[in-house]
Amino acid sequence: MITQSHLDLISGPHGVLLLHGLSGSNLEVSRLAQRLHAEGFSVYAPNIQGYCFETDCLPYQAWLDAATAAFEKLQQRCDTVSICGLSMGATLALALAEHHEDVNSLALLATCMDYEGWAVPWYQVFLPVLSLLPFKLKMEFPEEPPFGVKNDEIRGRMRHSLITKKYAEIGGYSIPLDKILEGRKLISYVKSDLEAIHCPVMAMHAIEDEICSLKGVEEVIKKISSTRKELIYLDDCYHLITIDNQKNLVYSETSLFLKDSVNKKIGMEFFRSPKLLHPEAI
Repeated sequence: MITQSHLDLISGPHGVLLLHGLSGSNLEVSRLAQRLHAEGFSVYAPNIQGYCFETDCLPYQAWLDAATAAFEKLQQRCDTVSICGLSMGATLALALAEHHEDVNSLALLATCMDYEGWAVPWYQVFLPVLSLLPFKLKMEFPEEPPFGVKNDEIRGRMRHSLITKKYAEIGGYSIPLDKILEGRKLISYVKSDLEAIHCPVMAMHAIEDEICSLKGVEEVIKKISSTRKELIYLDDCYHLITIDNQKNLVYSETSLFLKDSVNKKIGMEFFRSPKLLHPEAI
C-alpha cells in the first residue's frame, strides 16, 4: 500500500516534520520534502495510521500521538525541528505546537480550520449531527472537481489517476465520514488553545480556497501569541497549493521562512537566505 512507507530524508542538523492532509499520504508533500532536503534540511514525512488513506479511522488523539512520536524521533537527531503541515496536516501541526514549546517554527499551508470553502458540498452542514448518533455510519464521500486544483491540465491528470488508480497526488478517491468527523473534533481541540503557541509562524492560503475559508487561518494568526507571524495570500490557486499554479512560490517561501527561523534561533547564518519573496506577507 502507498500509505505504509514513511519519507525519511536525512541531511543536516536542522529538521522539518512534514504532515500531509486528511485521508491522503506523504505523496501530497513529497515534492516539497525533496526541495527542503535539497536545500539542507533533514525531512521526515510520516504516513499516520488511522489518518491517512486506506487505513481505518482512529480517534484524533491517536493522530496527535503519532505526530508527537514523529516529532520526537526527529528531535533525537536534529538540533532544531520545525513543523510544516498541509490542510489538516497544518491543523495537526498547530496541535503539536500548542503542547511543545521546543517547536522551532510552523509553516501552515492551506490550514483546515473549517469546511466553509465555496465548493464544499451542501450536506457538510449536517455532518456534526451525525456524530451524535449512537451508532457509526459507514459512509464515504467521493472527491469531486475541482479536486483542490485550479490548473486545468493538472486537474485532468489528477482526475485520470483517481479513476484508474483510486489515488492521486491530491489524495484518495474518497474520504470516509468517520475521518471527517474526527477532523472536526481536532479543529475544535486546536481552537481552544491557540494562545499557547509562541514560535514563529508563517501561513499561506489561497484566496479562492474551495475547501477551507480564509477566515479560519486569519483567526489563527490573530489568536496565536507568536511575536513573528505572517500570512501570505495566494491569488492563483485553489486548496492544494503545493501542486497548483503557485507551487514554486509556496516551496520558495516555505524554505526561506524555515531557514530564517533556524538562523535566528541559533544566532548565526547557518543557511544563506534572502528576505522572503512575497511583499504582501503580514
